[in-house]
Amino acid sequence: MTRRFMPITLLLWLAVFAATGVAQSKPATPAATAEPLAPVSWLVGGTWVSDIKDPSDGTVTHVENRIRWAPNYQAIEFNTDFNGKPHYYGFYAYNPVAKTISFYYTNSNGEMTIGTATPDPDGKTLLHEFDILHVNGKTGHIRSTVVRDGNDAYWFTVFTQKDGAWTQEFKIHYERK
Repeated sequence: MTRRFMPITLLLWLAVFAATGVAQSKPATPAATAEPLAPVSWLVGGTWVSDIKDPSDGTVTHVENRIRWAPNYQAIEFNTDFNGKPHYYGFYAYNPVAKTISFYYTNSNGEMTIGTATPDPDGKTLLHEFDILHVNGKTGHIRSTVVRDGNDAYWFTVFTQKDGAWTQEFKIHYERK
């Protein structure tokens, strides 16, 4: 190789290595990595809000839930505020061993929740089954549903077990803003 072509060849090799390095360092995209999370991905974006009136005293709690992709697109994170104060922080992630969508979150009282989200065949309902790990060391088992109401709303219903039967505790309508 002549001295004249050596700098050009070196420059071409550097360009190839640089392009390869750039291609490998690009962040993943939702379409490429998040297919197992597709049943919950419609929740991503905007702020979901609801105003919940306490039937016992009439006070209203304003709830804001911000849901977004984690930077690596392998989880969907959420933060929920009650009357402007942080209350829940958590995420959904795909469990490749169990082949389920799992979720984990903590609340401002120090409790931790661990559960699974199972999409219903209807394509608009998520069935949640979870355990709340209370700060007193006890565990509570709960179920909930998230039922899609168009693109920008959903119904959230929570059920607890009483005398062996699942009974509805509350039902809340959220809208995306």
